[in-house]
Amino acid sequence: MTKRTKIQQLIQGCKKQEWAAQQELYLLFADEMMNIAIRYAKDMSSAKDLVQETFYIFFKKIEQYQADKGSLGAWLRRILINKSFEDYRKSQRVEYREKEDFLEQSSDDLSALEALEAEDILQLLNKLPDGCRVIFNLKLIEGYNHQEIAEMLGITASTSRSQLTRAKKLLKEMIHQQDSYYMPYKTATK
Repeated sequence: MTKRTKIQQLIQGCKKQEWAAQQELYLLFADEMMNIAIRYAKDMSSAKDLVQETFYIFFKKIEQYQADKGSLGAWLRRILINKSFEDYRKSQRVEYREKEDFLEQSSDDLSALEALEAEDILQLLNKLPDGCRVIFNLKLIEGYNHQEIAEMLGITASTSRSQLTRAKKLLKEMIHQQDSYYMPYKTATK
């Protein structure tokens, strides 16, 4: 049996509210959703909550899922991202500021990220202001364009661009502050 066939069977079971099918589908996608949630949540507890809420919404709205319009993983990802934005808006934690002083920078600014481990990068991303972090994730990791981001977040495309530039600048500064252990190519100056 192919994975796609198995997923379709599980979806049918979930539509019948079969607990075993729900559990198996959850286990099939939970790690993938957690990896995404970690990028949008401030801490592990919030990420776990976000994953749980994503599956709750999915099981509640499973009748709306149409396999011919996209994969289940993509649909779950969309639910998770939308839920994270909803939570941000409710708590009003995200502040998007337009800054004219953030100039477009070359993609070389992020090349130092290659010297860091994934865990180090996540720690740096979590230090970014919420607005910068969310836009950085949407643009550079999820692949949305600035107009799509603007529509999702209720901001302008120029605000999205300036927040991405700000995120890159802040990340660059944080990377340069890291110990030489993380940046072996950095020369010591005395």
